[in-house]
Amino acid sequence: MIDKNAELRLEDTDDRLYTKNDSNGFAVYFLDKECKEPFTGEIYVKFKDAIESEAQYKNGYKNGIEYIYDSDGNLEQANENKGNVMYGVSKEYDEDGNIVNASIVFNNEYLKSIELIDGTFQETTSYQDKFGEFLPDYIRELLSLSKEELFNYEFKPDNPHLNYSKK
Repeated sequence: MIDKNAELRLEDTDDRLYTKNDSNGFAVYFLDKECKEPFTGEIYVKFKDAIESEAQYKNGYKNGIEYIYDSDGNLEQANENKGNVMYGVSKEYDEDGNIVNASIVFNNEYLKSIELIDGTFQETTSYQDKFGEFLPDYIRELLSLSKEELFNYEFKPDNPHLNYSKK
């Protein structure tokens, strides 16, 4: 899923990486002990020699697409992330690689979810306008997608809406 030939693709335990926690307790990755040079590239996590997850990082933060795999290496979930939180579309897959759920997520909160049940797209979670005018334009755009459009949404590795850096 992630570009295996990326210039900087490191395991999360690589000695070249240094971390400090962001305000939510999630790791921010750096290439120096002083934590001044943020990491940009891809980081993967292994468990018992199998890749458990891999994600895009920009400016030290998980910004981009993250893929999560089961113990057999099958894709379980794919998420868009911004600033170390799920932000955008998240999809869940069955053991055969079929999409079973597509959701719109804002700061790790699931706003809307669609499932394909008996050949029909059904909304299983509906957005209740909890965030009102504070909802970002990108999330509003996603909420305007039809059920079928959301279910068939294609992840874009260089989505500009997923860029984040702490100022």
